[in-house]
Amino acid sequence: MEPTPRRGVDRMVYSRQPGHRILLLLDVEGFGSAERRRNPVQEAVRDGLYQVLRWALNAANISWEDCYHEDRGDGVLVLIAPQVPKAPFVESLPQMLIKALLQYNESAARPEERIRLRMALHAGEIKHDTQGVTGPSIIRAFRLIEAPALKTSLAQSPGVLAFIVSDWFFEEVVQNSSIDDPSRYQPVTVKVKETNTRAWICLPDHPYQRETEQLTEISAPRQLPARSGLFTGRIRELAELTASSIVDAEFKGTTPIMVVSGMGGIGKTWLALEWAHENIDRFPDGQLYVNLRGYDPSGAPVAGEVAIRGFLDALCSSQREIPVGTAAQAALYRRKVADRRMLILLDNARGGAQVVPLLPQSSSCTVLITTRHQPTELIVAHGARPLSLGTLNDTEARELLTKRLGPHRVEAEPAAVKDLVGYCAGLPLALSIVAAHAAAHHDFPLAALATDLGDASARLDALDGGGLSANLRTVLSWSYQTLDAQTAEVFRMLGLAPGPDIGEVAAGVLTNLKTDQARNLLRRLEEAHLLQRYLPTRYRMHDLVRLYAAEWARQDDQALGKLNRLISYYIHAGYAGERMLYPDRKKVEIGDAPVEFELPSFTDDSSILAWFDQEHPCLIAAQTTAERLGWQTQVWQLAWILHGYLWRRGHLHEQRTTWEAGLAAARELDDATIEGLAHRLLGQAYARSQRLTEALEHLYRGRELAKETGDTHGEARSYYDLIMVWRQQNNDQLALNHAKEAFRLFEPLDNLVWKAEALDRMGWHQARLGLYDEARSSCEQALALFRDARNRQGQAVTLDTLGYIAHHCGEYDLALDHFHESLELCRDLGATYYEADTLEHLGQSLAALRRRAEARLVWQQALRLNRTQERTADADRVAQQLAALDDESVS
Repeated sequence: MEPTPRRGVDRMVYSRQPGHRILLLLDVEGFGSAERRRNPVQEAVRDGLYQVLRWALNAANISWEDCYHEDRGDGVLVLIAPQVPKAPFVESLPQMLIKALLQYNESAARPEERIRLRMALHAGEIKHDTQGVTGPSIIRAFRLIEAPALKTSLAQSPGVLAFIVSDWFFEEVVQNSSIDDPSRYQPVTVKVKETNTRAWICLPDHPYQRETEQLTEISAPRQLPARSGLFTGRIRELAELTASSIVDAEFKGTTPIMVVSGMGGIGKTWLALEWAHENIDRFPDGQLYVNLRGYDPSGAPVAGEVAIRGFLDALCSSQREIPVGTAAQAALYRRKVADRRMLILLDNARGGAQVVPLLPQSSSCTVLITTRHQPTELIVAHGARPLSLGTLNDTEARELLTKRLGPHRVEAEPAAVKDLVGYCAGLPLALSIVAAHAAAHHDFPLAALATDLGDASARLDALDGGGLSANLRTVLSWSYQTLDAQTAEVFRMLGLAPGPDIGEVAAGVLTNLKTDQARNLLRRLEEAHLLQRYLPTRYRMHDLVRLYAAEWARQDDQALGKLNRLISYYIHAGYAGERMLYPDRKKVEIGDAPVEFELPSFTDDSSILAWFDQEHPCLIAAQTTAERLGWQTQVWQLAWILHGYLWRRGHLHEQRTTWEAGLAAARELDDATIEGLAHRLLGQAYARSQRLTEALEHLYRGRELAKETGDTHGEARSYYDLIMVWRQQNNDQLALNHAKEAFRLFEPLDNLVWKAEALDRMGWHQARLGLYDEARSSCEQALALFRDARNRQGQAVTLDTLGYIAHHCGEYDLALDHFHESLELCRDLGATYYEADTLEHLGQSLAALRRRAEARLVWQQALRLNRTQERTADADRVAQQLAALDDESVS
C-alpha cells in the first residue's frame, strides 16, 4: 500500500522547538499474544502498522513527512505541528484508518498478522530533549491509550478501530466539528496510575448503542407540560396504565399503546400528565407531547405531518437536519425514537387516523393517547389498551374542593359542598372552575354559590360518550354570569378566535381594545379559570369552554365583523413581514391597514420568522374560518402571505393546502388575475414537492390566464417557475428556452432582480449545454444586477453558476474563488438548499486539482445536506463521486 501524496496544500514542516502539538498514539491490540510471539509475525505486524498509518494520514490530508514520530514497539507516538488543522483527526482520519486496515487485513499472509488498533488523541505542550519528547501532555496521552475502557471497547467490538480523545480534544474539536457527530462518543473515566480524568471513546466502524446517561445529557426532549399539584383520585386508573405499559413492553415485546377515552372535561389530560410525571424515570431518553386539537371548534385537527415536524424540532439539534418532504420527516422521526426509552403523549386526538402516523415502531417507546371517542380502530389494528375514564366519585370530588378551598371552609358548610359536588357531577374541570370562583370570593358563603349553580342547570346540552355535559354548562354559565360586561364580551369573542391560541395584540384587535386593556381582561378570565396563559403573552381555552363562549358570541350581531377585523389584522401583519422577507416579490393589493391596528415592529428576518413561527397555526386556522364563512378574498390573501414563510421553513404540505384553498377562492371570485396567481403559486408548490404532473397543469393554466389578463409579470413568472420542472427532468434546452422567454418578458418591467434571476437561469442551462462563453456573459450580467439590487441570495446562486462554468473551462482556481464566495453567502443566509449544490461543485474542482481529502470532506457535507432535504437523485450523484474518489485513492 503506497502512501497517497498531498497535492495542492502547503507543507507545514515539523519544528523541534518546545510548544503546543497534536498528539496521536496508536497501539496494536494483542501484539504480545501467544500467536504473535515469533519475530517474523511481529515484524510483519509492525510493517503493516506503518503502512496503514502513512496511507491514512496522507489520505486525510495530513502529511506523514511533516510529522515527528517515535516507535514504541507495539505502537507509535506521532506529534503534529500546531498549525495543522485538528478537525481531520476526528472527521476523516478514523475512516481512512479503517479503510486501510481492512485492505491490509484482507491481504495479510496469515490470520495472526491482521491488525486491530487503539488510537488516542490529545493536544498540549511538549518539549524535546536528548531522549526524545517529554511533558505532562505526553504522559496524559499514554494514560489514555492504556485506559481499560478503551481496551474493553475494542475487545467487544467487531470493528478494527477504537479511539479515545481527551476531554479537551472533545470539547474543542469534536463538539465544534461541522461533520463529526458528538453523540457517537461515550464518556468514560480514565483511572491509570496517578491519572484520574474524563475522556471520550468512539467506535467509528461499530457505533455504541446510545447509553441512557448520554442521551439524557445531550438530546433528551422534555415536552411534557407541568402537572397539577391538585390531582385527586384515579388510583385504579393510574395502576391500570402502569400495568398495561409494562405488560406490552416487557412480555409481549410490542409498543405499549394506551388510550384514555372519555367525555370532554373528564380529566383525560389531567390523568395522562400525572401518570407521565409519576413514571418519568422510566423514560430517560425523553418525553414528547402534542395537543392534536381533535375537537377544536375553530378549525381542523393538527395534521400528522405537522405534529411530526414539531417533534423533529425537539429531537433534532439543527433545522438543517430536518428534511423538506413529509415522508422523509416521518422516516426521520421513527429513526430518532427507535430503541429509545421515550414517552409519546398524543393529547386530544380526533381518532385513529390522526395518530397512526405518529406511532413509533419500537417496543422501547410508550405511547399514551387521550381522546373523546372509543379507540376501536387502534384496538383492532394496533393492539392498543383502552382505558375509559369515568367521573370522580363524591369522596374524590370533595377531596378536590378541599385541596382548593382548605378543610375549614369545606367542613363549615357540608350541605353546600354536597350540592356543589352533585351539580358538578364529578367533572374535574367543573369542580376546578367552581373552586376557583369560590377562592376568588372567599367572603361568599358556599351555599350562595351552590344556589347560583343550581338555577342554571339546563344551559349546556348534555352529550353522552365524550360530548358536552349539562352539568358542565351549568358551571360555565354561572362563571360567565359573574363577569363584568367588558370581560364577558372578551370571553365571548375569544370563542370565535381561529387557531389553538391567541396573543394579547390579536385579542385587542378582536375586541377593539388597546393591548394593555385587553391584557387586563385576559388576566381576569385566567383568574376565573376560563382561560389559560401558557406563555407570557399568549392564551388558550379548553375546547368545551371555547364552545360555550362561541354559543354566546353567535348571539352578538357584531361578532362576524369583529372576527373579520381579526383576520384582516393577521393579513396585514403577515403582509408587512412578507414584504421585508422578500422585498422583490411583486406586491398584491390588500388595502390599507386600519389605523387602530397595532402591527408588529419587525427589525430583521429573525423577528419576522419568530412572529410567523408563533402565529402560523392561527393564520392557517384563519384561512379555514374565512373559507367556511365565504370570505374568499381573505382566503387567497392568507395563502399569499404564508407562501414564502412556509417554503423557508419547509412546511410544503401546508404550502400546498393553503394554495388549494386559495385557488378555490379565486375561482369563486371570478377574478382571472387572482386565479392565474393562485394557479402559478400552487404549481410552484407542487414542483417543489416533486409532483411534476400537477405542477405542469397549474403552471400552464397560470400562464394562460396571465396572457389573457395582460399580466406580463405573471406570464414571465410562469415561464420562470416551469424551469424548475424542466431542470428536474434534465431538459436543459427547454429550460433555457423558458429562461430566455422569462427574461424577454421581465426586461421592460424595470426590476433588476427579476431580470437577474432569468439571466442566472439562462447561464446555468447554457453551461449545462456546453455554451460556456454565453453562459459566463449571462451570469456576469446577472451578478452585476444582483449586486446593484443588494440581493445576496441571488449573488450566491450566480457565483455558484460562475464557478461551475470556470470548472468546466479548466479554470479551477477561479472556480474555487467563486464557490467559496457563494458558500459564505449561503451560510450567512441559511440557504442550505443552494449550499448543497455549491459544495458538490466545489468538490469537483478540488478533485480536479487532486486535493482529494478536501474534496472528500466537502462532498460528505453535500451528501448529508442532500439526504436531509430528500433530494434523492442529487444524493446518489454525490455518493457516486465519493465512491469514485475513494477507488482512485486506494489504487
